Amino acid sequence: MKKIIAILAMIALVGGVAFAEAAVSGHVIGTVNVLESGHVNKDGDDAIGGSAGMNRIRIEAQGSDEDGKFGAWVRAEEGSFAGNAWWKPIDQFLMRIGSNGGDGYYEKAGVTTWMFYQTASDTGVVDPGNAWWSTYTGEFHFRNAFYGGFGAEGLMLEIKPVEMFGLNVVLPYFTAPGELADVFGGLTIQADVNLDFGNIALTYTGDASDNTNGNVYLYVGIGAIENVALDIGLGLTLAGDVEGHPIAVGLGAKVDISETIGLKARVTASLGGDKEKEAGNYGATQILADILPYFTINDSMTAFVSVGLAMVQPDEGDAAIGFHFNPYLQVGSEWGPKFLVGVKVWQGLAVDGKDSSGEDVKINWAVPIALNVSF
Repeated sequence: MKKIIAILAMIALVGGVAFAEAAVSGHVIGTVNVLESGHVNKDGDDAIGGSAGMNRIRIEAQGSDEDGKFGAWVRAEEGSFAGNAWWKPIDQFLMRIGSNGGDGYYEKAGVTTWMFYQTASDTGVVDPGNAWWSTYTGEFHFRNAFYGGFGAEGLMLEIKPVEMFGLNVVLPYFTAPGELADVFGGLTIQADVNLDFGNIALTYTGDASDNTNGNVYLYVGIGAIENVALDIGLGLTLAGDVEGHPIAVGLGAKVDISETIGLKARVTASLGGDKEKEAGNYGATQILADILPYFTINDSMTAFVSVGLAMVQPDEGDAAIGFHFNPYLQVGSEWGPKFLVGVKVWQGLAVDGKDSSGEDVKINWAVPIALNVSF
């Protein structure tokens, strides 16, 4: 890590010579659960405990030549290193090789995934976030209905012949090496249309393993309504060797009720599957829903109240229910340094208080604080 930091520092020193525009930035997130359930004392009894972790220690550097035709970006974190280089010979075409460290390119989700909690998602003060995974249902989450972006290394081509239409193509040479057929089998292609009322995108992601014929995501983002943004998503798997996959549908909304009060809401459902598999049941109806009212107290303080519900209804038997209640306070700016403090209360999926194995499901709780500082 020290060697990487030294390299990035050198980039900053020579950046003015090598690039017309160069910048180095850093980001640190630390979270402490001041109090939390789930601990056991030396006698084997339930006890109140605490925990802590550094969610992020990151340094980034980026730069481009004075013509804006060539550029590069690098990121160093504990245990990982990522980067990409790009070339933009004309305004209508861009080529990129590499990754952005897993954040993902070409995501089409509006407020339904990471943007639901925004920077608080990275701190652990809000949980479960359901942006990348689900505490409740495991594999089923909001990105089943909304395309979450390409996060691995690849060859990316962005073609934009006119302002309203773009075509994004990803060829996964890094993750699907070997026969060219494997590379094209894992192809991602996205048609992105921007209209006066909003955005429409159709994304296809290939399956290099040939178990399926890939996935298709349809996104409609509506921004023509004053103070309201709506996101509609549909995701489905094209059947191959493995059939019976469900269809995922999702809806998200952000409403500015007044200058100081707002509301975000999201819901997604998995419907219509008819096959069982080892990790779950395609035949189950699965639903995730969250609401997040927020209140601006002053220029540097905002209060949020997150309430969420999960339900899995199997083909036979009673539905399993899980929930979370998560109020928290943010002190600082949304896209800048901040302090966060909250209370988390949640329960995993349960039927009459018991999980699928018949064991009692406990209600968990924690009191987290976090510092999220970037420069």
